[in-house]
Amino acid sequence: MKAFAVTVLMLFKHYFRDRTSVFWGLVFPLLLMGLIGLAFGRGENLSFAVGLVDEGGGPLTQGLRHGLAQVPVFRLTDEEDEASALDALRRGRRTLVVVIPPVGTGEAVRVYYDQARLQESRTAMVILDRFIAEANLRIAGVKPALRVQATGVAAARRVRFFDFLLPGILAMTVMNSGLNGLTWVITEYRQRLVLKRVLATPVHPLAFLGGLVARYAATNLVQLAVIIVIAVVAFHATIVGSLWTLTGLALLGTLVFVGMGIAVSTVSRTPESANLLGSALSFPMMFLAGTLWPREYMPAFLQPVISALPLTPLVEVMRAVAARGEAVSVYWTSLLYLSAWGLASFVLAAWRFKWE
Repeated sequence: MKAFAVTVLMLFKHYFRDRTSVFWGLVFPLLLMGLIGLAFGRGENLSFAVGLVDEGGGPLTQGLRHGLAQVPVFRLTDEEDEASALDALRRGRRTLVVVIPPVGTGEAVRVYYDQARLQESRTAMVILDRFIAEANLRIAGVKPALRVQATGVAAARRVRFFDFLLPGILAMTVMNSGLNGLTWVITEYRQRLVLKRVLATPVHPLAFLGGLVARYAATNLVQLAVIIVIAVVAFHATIVGSLWTLTGLALLGTLVFVGMGIAVSTVSRTPESANLLGSALSFPMMFLAGTLWPREYMPAFLQPVISALPLTPLVEVMRAVAARGEAVSVYWTSLLYLSAWGLASFVLAAWRFKWE
């Protein structure tokens, strides 16, 4: 037991002296979460900048202006003339420019949109078209034959983008520690004959390997704790489920990906090749397994591949617990599949592992 504790302590010191490991374990996940969240996490505050040019005046155009101002997603700005409004549109300061002609001329309401932001402009156009159609019916005094009655149904809770993103970042950190961290360390120890020297010491080889696994489990928990604190404080992320459940999932994920890392190290001759092979396995999972965005965004032909990835069940269960507060027992088949990956990895590692 003493040899095990000494091994864990030695490996801890080695980790914190390696600035590269600290960067990829702590700084990189936080940077990634911040950049992706700032880029894509503002969808819940949807709004469109609309410039309004009133060429006619009068009560009718004033009524249209008042109606447009009541549309919640439109931020209305009165423009001096059409030329200045189009200049603001070209500079990206407006989503739409609406020009209302004088009453009685028979001219159409002219609408200009930003072609550089086509999807956003089309969404704003759909809303504007619906508004104009409703205005025409009211002006003509026609009672609509059909009406939409919308009723909101309260979900269990509102999941913000950062709430969705945080569990994926946690799972990605666990994966990287095994596939991008441990593979390099073991291959380097083998190349420098450190593993061979372990056999000549009183320390049992399994105690050394167990200490290595324990060190990665402990550092993962430290890294995840720091990421959670910063995500909650800086990005206002919310964790609904139990932190103890997330801890258990993190430990299970650590065992699985540490096993995969050891297996990868058995087929690599140099630390560089081990790192390349680990990256070749981790990078596709990082982008396909629903880590950074929903897996439903991926094409249908990729869905069977995504389901087969070992990171996918870890992301799904951690997100279900953290973002929606669901019971982990509902996902026992996913956890069983994840555990099977870990068992297969350790069996392969035990079969191929060499100390020199």
